Amino acid sequence: MQTIDVTLAERGQIVIPKEARDELGLKPGARLQMRIEDGRLLLEKKVQLDLKRWIGHGLDDGLSSAQALAELRGRPVPWQDDGTGSA
Repeated sequence: MQTIDVTLAERGQIVIPKEARDELGLKPGARLQMRIEDGRLLLEKKVQLDLKRWIGHGLDDGLSSAQALAELRGRPVPWQDDGTGSA
C-alpha cells in the first residue's frame, strides 16, 4: 500500500483510510494496539483467535487453506452463512 497523508483533527482523531481498513479487515469496533517506536506512531490490528475451532480438527468443512487463513486473520469471509440462507 502506498503512503497516504492523513490530518489530525482538533480532538486528536485521525481517520484510517478505507483502503487500509479493507486491507486489514478492520470493521467498526475493531481493537488496535498503538505504540511509539523510534519516533514513529505504529498502529497494529489486535487479533484474538478463537482456536477452539481449529484445535484437534482438520479442515474437513470444505475450506481451502487460503480461506481458513483468511478466517483466522479476521478478514471478511464471504463463504460464511450470513444468516439469510444465501451464503
